[in-house]
Amino acid sequence: MLSLALCLVAVGATLPPPVAAAPAAERPAERQHYGTGDAWMDRQLADIDRYASDYPEAFAAEVERYAGTPRAYVHGLVAQPGWNPGDAWYACFLARALQTDCRSVVRERARLGAEGDWAEVVAKLRKPEAPDPHVALRLAMADAYRRWGRDLEPDAALRRALQQREREHAARAGR
Repeated sequence: MLSLALCLVAVGATLPPPVAAAPAAERPAERQHYGTGDAWMDRQLADIDRYASDYPEAFAAEVERYAGTPRAYVHGLVAQPGWNPGDAWYACFLARALQTDCRSVVRERARLGAEGDWAEVVAKLRKPEAPDPHVALRLAMADAYRRWGRDLEPDAALRRALQQREREHAARAGR
């Protein structure tokens, strides 16, 4: 069944209709390691799993509006075995950072199989001259947490990215 589901995702077929989040007692086991190559990001993706379990519509709306992925696709992806909300968030915002579509990122992740990780997906899809997508991912995460009214403890890399963004905004405003 998992192979069939991943094949459907890999070819961009229509995913199953959205499903409601499981009640707290039935939530899937939280993953501690997402394989992004970044422990801070992995922890935040696990927290996104908790948030999306409690607020599935707000989560899907966030991904739709800010990553450009249809809500139904997000719900369908999260309904697939092996795909948590943190994976869906990462895939779709990674796609935005890499200037591609979420389906392409999902297909690459599915192609790698259970042994693959997000660091491998980034290595495969990132063009050599492209900037590190993790800066954009951190900023997107900070923005999402702000919109959700959720606390986020920034790491050093996020603090640098936020400072750089503030300098760029100030420079544009001063023109």
